[in-house]
Amino acid sequence: MTFQATPVNFVGQSYTHRSRSLSAQVTMNLIPESMPTGKTQSALTSWPGLKSFSSGNGADRGLHVFAGVLYKVSGTTLESIDFIGTRTTVGTIPGVNPCIFADDGNTMRIATGNADYQVVGGVFSQITDPDLNPGNSVAYINQQMVNDSTGGQFQVSDVGVPGSIQPNNFATAESAPDDTIRVYTFNERLYLFGDTGSIETWWNSGTGNPPFDRVQGGTMNTGISSPYSVGSSTEFVYFLGNDKVVYRFSATQPEPVSPPAISAAFQGYSVTSDARGYTLSIEGQIFYVINFPTEGKTWAYNESGNAWWQLSTGASQSNYIGTASADAYGKCLIASGGDVLELDADTYTDDGQTVIRERVTPPIASPTGGRIEMSSFTLIMETGVGLITGQGVNPKVMFQASYDGGKSWSDEDWVEIGRMGEGRTKVVWDNMASAYEIMIRVRVSDPVFISFHGASINIREAGW
Repeated sequence: MTFQATPVNFVGQSYTHRSRSLSAQVTMNLIPESMPTGKTQSALTSWPGLKSFSSGNGADRGLHVFAGVLYKVSGTTLESIDFIGTRTTVGTIPGVNPCIFADDGNTMRIATGNADYQVVGGVFSQITDPDLNPGNSVAYINQQMVNDSTGGQFQVSDVGVPGSIQPNNFATAESAPDDTIRVYTFNERLYLFGDTGSIETWWNSGTGNPPFDRVQGGTMNTGISSPYSVGSSTEFVYFLGNDKVVYRFSATQPEPVSPPAISAAFQGYSVTSDARGYTLSIEGQIFYVINFPTEGKTWAYNESGNAWWQLSTGASQSNYIGTASADAYGKCLIASGGDVLELDADTYTDDGQTVIRERVTPPIASPTGGRIEMSSFTLIMETGVGLITGQGVNPKVMFQASYDGGKSWSDEDWVEIGRMGEGRTKVVWDNMASAYEIMIRVRVSDPVFISFHGASINIREAGW
């Protein structure tokens, strides 16, 4: 029997099943995109790199844009950062927890889990109201600030006075015996995230102390694993549930968006209480990114494409260096330690660090279960992407094969993908092999633009 070119389901999301022979797919630093029109209906395209915007020191504890100015907490220092990246120290915020911000246009409040702070008229201070019992978070709705407190309570500030709270201006989430550890506002509703079993929905009724009432039928029967995992787009709120499944909602019905194999990966992590989530927009596409600092893992979700993949930084493919994001000065800015970096589609490193783009295919097998023999593997991709100078002048793609469900891999082979202008380059890996199933791993470490459109394999039946 002669070899025949057979299309391969190359473009796809990360999805490692418990049965690796069923699926052990990996997509790393590549965005799975759907194409309404084009050569193919889907593609894997480079996740943008990061370039320097403003350098600093200390661990990242959060970003926020207030009155058109970017603010950042690095270590114990709150700084304002102007449009050219120049920093001005605003105040000192003790602790190590991530900070959660809210503002009404005149006052910015900062919750730390231990104390709350505010910036009013450029003046920084700790809120000393004796009736404030601060929690992890603060949110703004209808001229009032809301913060989570102890025992499932939340507190509401005076109208127009974010730093003042009356002793009776609090209420308790009562649908489940859990603690409220995050407050969040979305579409003019207040959401109270419990740590084990509930998310309650409240609305501003304008009467009573506090002037909020529960939405009947608005309780969601899931809690939150990390108060820092919440992020929202214009359509949805995303969060990591206490069952380590990522959910989203637009009103009062949570919808799981992490499929079973990805949820299983999250459930295998020993620590998720420090997970940090955020959303960002790239060329009109909305992404939810969730970083697990203790585990050294980062995942991203494409809202329109309904696909998950992994992000990493460095040759070791450790977790992505971005831990928070903010849109300021016409840029998508990413916090990384004390630094602020700009997400840039024409940058192919993470602030100078290597980015490895990787795809592992689903298993390729005979429909009859018999042995197959391959002679070559062809990648359909953008070629001729080499740089003028430096690493990437003559970029290459690395190929490996696995014949045991991804448990082991063959030696690496390198194939050129075209110097600048060599757009007719054919990317073909010649590899004679025989097995019952074959998986192909493709990696690119050169700092060049990558766009995979599909693949094919030359195979034939080889008996039993």
